[in-house]
Amino acid sequence: MRVGMFGIVACMAAFMSGVAAAEPWDPCGEVAAWPGREWRLTEATALGWDAAKLTDAKTKFEMLQSASVVIVHKGRLIAAWGDDAERFTAQSVRKGLLNSLVGILVDDGKLSLDATLADLGIDDSEPPLTEAEKQASLRDLLHSRSGIFHSALYEVGGWKRMRAELAREKSETGGYAPGDYWIYNNWDFNALGTIVEDAAGEPIGAFFEEKIAKPIAMQDFRPKDVEYTTKDHPAEQRFNNVSDHRAYMFNISTRDLARYGVLYLGCGKWKSREIVSKDWVLASLDGIDTRRGRGPDEQHTGFGDYGYLWQIDRPGARRYPELKTREPAYFATGNRGHVLAVFPYLDLVIAHQVGTRGGVSMEAQKKRAIEGSPEVTDEEMTDLFKAIIAAHPAGATALDGQ
Repeated sequence: MRVGMFGIVACMAAFMSGVAAAEPWDPCGEVAAWPGREWRLTEATALGWDAAKLTDAKTKFEMLQSASVVIVHKGRLIAAWGDDAERFTAQSVRKGLLNSLVGILVDDGKLSLDATLADLGIDDSEPPLTEAEKQASLRDLLHSRSGIFHSALYEVGGWKRMRAELAREKSETGGYAPGDYWIYNNWDFNALGTIVEDAAGEPIGAFFEEKIAKPIAMQDFRPKDVEYTTKDHPAEQRFNNVSDHRAYMFNISTRDLARYGVLYLGCGKWKSREIVSKDWVLASLDGIDTRRGRGPDEQHTGFGDYGYLWQIDRPGARRYPELKTREPAYFATGNRGHVLAVFPYLDLVIAHQVGTRGGVSMEAQKKRAIEGSPEVTDEEMTDLFKAIIAAHPAGATALDGQ
């Protein structure tokens, strides 16, 4: 019943909540210089940056539990604070990193956005997918709107509880059709990893090195820096997570993460070479408001628009509500303060990480659970963004949005 009525319910919810469609925007910025194998600092004041305000931003950074930050303007390295060469476990930033691999496979004709899970041979166990669930498309998974609320690996906290509640609700009401409802869904993200590896014929780490890391001359990335958890992993058993789809995790340096941001700032182009197609980048950043399809009491998602694995912050649909950028920006974020931020209208990339170390091993996860992990909250991240942007040549008018 719920699925059949959902179109009417969704429209009413959107109307009642004031969800508005995004205005067209240009996610491409200017890249005037690409880094070589080594990335040399540029004199920031020569590009119009305010030295005193940049010093203020560094002071703010040093007061946080941050491990490193890299600031890039038009492809030029403005600042690198902390250890930007150390590889950190970047948590959910992994999703933005996977985006490029999906795009390459789509452009090569090895994947279709309209392919369903049935077409792709994707299933699960405990329990298997229903025939209705298998009608979710690759596009639905990229938007995190599959309507599949199965247990997922590397899943804890509030989203896990919400997903479990939706699974219980689905057993009673029939749930949501693919595309109808957004939730930050690790099942979708992990299944995408399976789909990429099936289509590429090799592990994510090797494929990423070949297609991304080497072409843009990442300084630190190695194929082994992508790790996995499986359902027999002690940590997954501890949290009662069960799925056939492995959770992939990137360990990546902040300077390599910033290079990836420059690739997207340039809409997939690196020097004269197209690494990821511009069409794919544009499609990836044409997001859907995460409130769409939700009831009036479910409007706070904290995510703004959601594209193909990228989070989009725009006036009217904010990822960082107090940042108030004048024009849209987009982000890949991970738990406790891992962030890759791209501000196209400022030609600006900011990569930030906290000291999450040790990957997905049981020992590392146990140590983080016992000793705690460094954290930079969204509010602190907002303040750091503001301080950095204040030093930008266009800083005086950059943050006057609503």
